[in-house]
Amino acid sequence: MENREVKNFLYYAYKREVEKRKRTFVFTDELKEAISKVGDFLTIETNFYGLFMPGSIGNGKTTMLKAIRDLLVHLVDSNKISYCEGDKYPRFVKARDMAYMIHEDINEFRAIMNTKFLLIDDLGAEPTEIVTYGMHYKPFDELLDYRYEQMLPTIISSNLTAIDIGQKYDDPRIVDRMHEMFDILSFEEVSFR
Repeated sequence: MENREVKNFLYYAYKREVEKRKRTFVFTDELKEAISKVGDFLTIETNFYGLFMPGSIGNGKTTMLKAIRDLLVHLVDSNKISYCEGDKYPRFVKARDMAYMIHEDINEFRAIMNTKFLLIDDLGAEPTEIVTYGMHYKPFDELLDYRYEQMLPTIISSNLTAIDIGQKYDDPRIVDRMHEMFDILSFEEVSFR
């Protein structure tokens, strides 16, 4: 799919998500730039294999993640992309749900870690550590380490900045690996809610 087609699809998928929530779609200059940057990320090869979208509450990060998911599903369904192994479709998961999978279903957590294309919403809303059967787990640390080593495409939204993430997870490797893995697209819009 060409760069322009990807951007057009993202525009319509984003608009559809907004309207599905019974909101009025407003196409701002900031949103236009965000769609353009996401389209470029998805179509132009760079050193990054992830996209990190920090920003304040209610300014369209989750909506953009869902638009990206819808684009990837469309590309799979129309046979324009396929994965050699694993999931047929990209996985979309809330960070909080992902963290609790370690306790509730460790195999599902491992499947999330290994999925070809992962979209994580609201990083930072989850507990940094989960204790289950006397074992201490740090879900995001484990997931990021694995995806970093495997160079698996990962897109994350968060209300936290890179500095906030360093403080929350209390591990300088997290921020260092994120700098290497992720292109950063800051959402600076005011809340649409």
